[in-house]
Amino acid sequence: MADRLITVAPETFAYNWGEGVQQIGLMKVYERTKEMKYLDWMKRWTALYEGKDTRELLNVSDKPWGGEHSAYCGHWSPATAILLLHQAAPKARYLEIAEATAAFIAKEAERSPEGGLGHWKGSHQLWVDTLYMACPLLSALGRKEYVRDSAEQIVTYAKHLQDADTGLFYHMWDWETGQRTPGPWGRGNGWVIMSIADTMEALGGKHAELRRVLEAQVRGLEKTQDADGFWHTVMDDGSSYPECSATSMVVYGVLKLVRLGVLPAAKAGMAMKAWKAVNERYVKDGLVTGVSTGTVPKGREYYRKLKAGTETWGTGAYLLAGSEVDRR
Repeated sequence: MADRLITVAPETFAYNWGEGVQQIGLMKVYERTKEMKYLDWMKRWTALYEGKDTRELLNVSDKPWGGEHSAYCGHWSPATAILLLHQAAPKARYLEIAEATAAFIAKEAERSPEGGLGHWKGSHQLWVDTLYMACPLLSALGRKEYVRDSAEQIVTYAKHLQDADTGLFYHMWDWETGQRTPGPWGRGNGWVIMSIADTMEALGGKHAELRRVLEAQVRGLEKTQDADGFWHTVMDDGSSYPECSATSMVVYGVLKLVRLGVLPAAKAGMAMKAWKAVNERYVKDGLVTGVSTGTVPKGREYYRKLKAGTETWGTGAYLLAGSEVDRR
């Protein structure tokens, strides 16, 4: 899949969340293979943006759902990929982009009264997607205040979005109205467990509150994995379709947490079952299908009806999962 990705012109891919996840995945493949062709492609993609002012990259008006969203968090995830590029091929400008993005998150992004990151300025909403836009970057930079903030984000989000009975996460909570979306969302739970894994790596696996959040979520994941190995787009609704990005994200999160010693080795079984299922059903000719389109917070029926196909974030999730499978 990585080889097919790099046959596509870098100019094809914007500076946005899906592309960021895809490029993070590609850099994880580079970490495992040390194949220069992946690094060279990533340099070409980054060159399209590194000459821009970082604030322009962060504050450009984005209209993914029909309205202008200033400082939309989807512009944060590319900085994580660029930080990984810097770690592989150091360059001052790469690090500047990562540092400036993290500083914006820390000092200027919208936050709830409890400090939870809003999805864009003026959103007054916690979306689970936001965790993965912020936590991997904050954690990878390694500053104590950033790592602490990353962990606190997950705990704050769990307070409002983790179901007390199932341990699974809902999509969005509005801190002005107190309203929460119904139904545990598949990819949303993937965003959460990947964020926990990357944050725990920076914490050396030690954080009691994160462990409680994780253990509750894993119990929910075990109960909702279907017989074939998948998680569905509405996690507690087996009649909704299996969702490949969610499934791949859980593979990455679980295997990484097992590798870090945060989860017991026995938990790897459900992840490897999921990896086998994705490859058997949805991977062909270097593409992964079965990935739901971009998703806003709505009701259960909305998620069930979303189209599924090939998406940048699905490619990224698959490559991330593969990078952890390769470590076993």
